[in-house]
Amino acid sequence: MQRLSGQERRLQIVEGAYQVILQNGLSGTATRDVTRHLDVGSGLLHHYFKTWAELRAEVVRTFIFKEISELEASMAEVPVERLTQHFVDWMISDPDDQFWGLWLDAIEEARRDDELAEIIRDGHMRWHAVIADLIKRCVDAEQGKCDAPVTAAWRISALIDGLMGILALQQTALSPSAVRQIVKQQIALELGKHPNLQ
Repeated sequence: MQRLSGQERRLQIVEGAYQVILQNGLSGTATRDVTRHLDVGSGLLHHYFKTWAELRAEVVRTFIFKEISELEASMAEVPVERLTQHFVDWMISDPDDQFWGLWLDAIEEARRDDELAEIIRDGHMRWHAVIADLIKRCVDAEQGKCDAPVTAAWRISALIDGLMGILALQQTALSPSAVRQIVKQQIALELGKHPNLQ
């Protein structure tokens, strides 16, 4: 590895671990996989991250919140009449399901890891806030009615997690276009509209 500052080295380790985790999954990745990928000794890695659990937690935190922050920023620029379409397009735009694969893996691993559980809780709250804001913006623009946007956002969030979990399977009856349509229909229903249900 080239000579880097401490912060740059730490980020390089996190990004390298992220690439390995995307290939192997959270439960299928160990410290030695990351050191092999980066071509460094375990001593260097442990200088920045005392344990594997600490490193994988940082990977999950960094990349989940990066994705959510980018979504928040992009939605702030979208006119309200295109907001639902933009949100749903983002949700399905990951061709290799990298974000969702990491998200769903982290939820499973969080059952046995308190630090991951805290990150997932915070991630859920940020994700939920994005959806609640979508509903509120539509209501404020008279694009629909919803008396309880916060509750509606939890229903939509749970639906998305379930659908993306199904879509992540290699053999599934659902297609990305079907998932996109189901989520759009649910958002419409939460806004008091009556979409054409198929």
